[in-house]
Amino acid sequence: MTNSGLMEKLKDSTRAMHDSAESSQFQGRLANGALPRQLYIDYLEQLYLVHSQLEQAIRKISGETQNIVTDEQLQEPFLRQDLENFGKTVDDIKPLPATSKLVNQISDLSKSFPLALLGMHYVLLGSKHGGKFVAKACQDSYNLVDGKGALYFDPYGPNFMPIWKTFKESMNDLPLNEGEIDKVCSAAGQMFNSIGEIGNELMPAAHR
Repeated sequence: MTNSGLMEKLKDSTRAMHDSAESSQFQGRLANGALPRQLYIDYLEQLYLVHSQLEQAIRKISGETQNIVTDEQLQEPFLRQDLENFGKTVDDIKPLPATSKLVNQISDLSKSFPLALLGMHYVLLGSKHGGKFVAKACQDSYNLVDGKGALYFDPYGPNFMPIWKTFKESMNDLPLNEGEIDKVCSAAGQMFNSIGEIGNELMPAAHR
């Protein structure tokens, strides 16, 4: 049995959190390229830690999920390239408290119900829908050449929608019961909230 409504349930259950995240002061400044350059880099560093932990955990999930999260969907390489563009090495990144909290949540889910990690991945991959606008604003504000330094936000260009369509169809083909669907949706909510918390911790630096 498949659950053709999984992606719709993910969208509906996280709608309020999605709207709240988009309207936050940090995300607003990010979308307009209005964050100080160093703060923008700091944010990329925290995202790198999140993606590194999440994608490492997802790779360990066997069975039907291998065809859901394909290698081209993984974002860690894009973030690594962006940070290298700014002369940063990933080994030196220190996690914020909110990042450490999220990393621990990912670790816990990987042990208790690994499929819930797909809900977290759904949030981060889905952010590419509006990512091209963020990338353009950041390229202009930070004088980035050929998209280097903002690759994470728009890594696929016009090829994103086919990637999203394949992911969506694969997710809807997962044979999950209602309780399992709720766990996937809950994990997606955790990701939205955690990204907001990371932004909130970084935001005071924008006023210095």
